[in-house]
Amino acid sequence: MKKKLIAIVVGLLLVGGLAYLAFDLQASSKATDTSLIAFAIEDTASVDRIELYDSFLDIEFTLVRGKNGVWTGEDGMCVQQSIVNMMLETMNKITLRGYVPKSAMDNMKKIIMAQHKTVKIFQNGKWVKTWYVGHSTQNHMGTHMLLETPKIKSDNPVIMGMKGFYGILEPRFFADARKFACTDLFSYKRDEIKSVEVTNRVTPSESYKIVVNNADDYEVSSQGSPILDFNKENLVYYLNGFDNIHFNQPNYTMSEKEIDSLKRAVPDYEIQVHSEQKDDYHLKLYRRLDVDYDPRDTIAYDQTYMWGIKQDGELVRIQYYVVGPLLFGKVVFVE
Repeated sequence: MKKKLIAIVVGLLLVGGLAYLAFDLQASSKATDTSLIAFAIEDTASVDRIELYDSFLDIEFTLVRGKNGVWTGEDGMCVQQSIVNMMLETMNKITLRGYVPKSAMDNMKKIIMAQHKTVKIFQNGKWVKTWYVGHSTQNHMGTHMLLETPKIKSDNPVIMGMKGFYGILEPRFFADARKFACTDLFSYKRDEIKSVEVTNRVTPSESYKIVVNNADDYEVSSQGSPILDFNKENLVYYLNGFDNIHFNQPNYTMSEKEIDSLKRAVPDYEIQVHSEQKDDYHLKLYRRLDVDYDPRDTIAYDQTYMWGIKQDGELVRIQYYVVGPLLFGKVVFVE
């Protein structure tokens, strides 16, 4: 009888132990599952460093938030704040869309590790999370991603999306420095301009120079000859157009050899601005041949974009509608 009682007690203890172990494992599994999908950053205001890497292009770029709250490249490069804000918004609003089917898991792991974008996130100087951003789902409503933190690293991709956004997240993260670069060319208020000289080598008679003597006294000339019949109100309107001038995008198509060749050529147009309050600016502009040009057409040059050589020597693409009003001002202020 005593042996039976001992056996019953031992059995109950074993059953209880196994039940506890099963519960503990289940709880641990749930905690692990939750941690492996915890991509979101609640306090994006404390994010002060983002390291980006593109495994396909093998390029990297680092963003750093300064004490003034302004983001720059690690070397102090000016970056577009709107792009960084878009990334921070994604970090805050990211959410689970679903799980990868077991049958596709092995193949998905191979794909995402072969080509992905790494987003390493720091808060208050400490690394907190790394996202491995892969390709989209077939319906383009989710993005395959992996998460790593100082405590865990996921081996199984999950499908992530963003609250209030229907699409893929991968294009929101890139490591090409050119895409981050500020697009500012120059910005002058009218009262900061001392003189403007526009050289037009396509139509030399459209070249001109404007000298500002004071707020109401202007001298205008073309090819060394004074122009007297200009409209002062329209001239003021023209000079107001030199505020906040940007280029469209950096060069993605021309090789270094082609760029050197272009720089050796005489510019089709030049804009030179002299200011006593700010640094002067000299912009060289070149027409682009239309890639779809047909010899039967009368227009051989691109009517949307032209090449520009910035003050620092960088080649950029500029839209005609941005610089056109500055190049062809005579039609505005000469009566």
